[in-house]
Amino acid sequence: MKSRQEAILNLIKRKKYISVAYLVEKFHYSESTIRRDLTTLEKLNLIKRTAGGAILVKDDLIEPPHLVKYKTNIEEKRLIAELALDFIEDYSTIFLDASSTCHFLAKKINKSRENIKIITPSLVTALEINSSSRNSVYCVGGLVADGKVGGPLSEFLLSELHVDFSFISCRGFDRSFGASDILETEAGIKKTILKNSEKIALLFDHSKFNKRYTFQTASIHEIDFVITDRKPSREVISNEDEMNYELVYWNE
Repeated sequence: MKSRQEAILNLIKRKKYISVAYLVEKFHYSESTIRRDLTTLEKLNLIKRTAGGAILVKDDLIEPPHLVKYKTNIEEKRLIAELALDFIEDYSTIFLDASSTCHFLAKKINKSRENIKIITPSLVTALEINSSSRNSVYCVGGLVADGKVGGPLSEFLLSELHVDFSFISCRGFDRSFGASDILETEAGIKKTILKNSEKIALLFDHSKFNKRYTFQTASIHEIDFVITDRKPSREVISNEDEMNYELVYWNE
């Protein structure tokens, strides 16, 4: 995504609706250029084109492309990845999901761990691990979309594997429903590998608490660790002593 397109998206986020004429005047580009930018943003499921302009697509109803997610909440993801790294031992076998948070974790693994076997449905994460000879990576097969694989074939292949630790993210976390996602394919892959994992860590930033989406990724009883960037409020987590999982967060 070009910097101009990012600026247009930020404007639409603030105003909710914006006209082509306004964008032409604001950025001093031709109408055809602005329309092409809006078409690009629409293809990324970030906006919806309307007569003479565009409106913002509600975040809760769409799954942003990987490249967009990779550029959001970068500092939070780095903190979470740093915390998660402490749970990974040399010579272990782990699963990293297709989230941008796990991509940050993959970068840290390559710098400070050796002889790890990593299984992932993410093409980007697989290439990251493969850029170093310190660790090995197995990329799950299946239907490729937006830089990751998914579907029945992927789930079948994962059902034949066993890992020491699974690191997964989610779109929302609810203390009664557990972790959930918007996409059925992502939830299906995660649910499959969790059945064959010794330990499970859920990685997400503080904005995901108290949210519930269509497809459950993991029930509250399947999770061993919740790793996040800051301690959640009491409204979100009422009593840490009653948790089935260990809550890990960054101490400022």
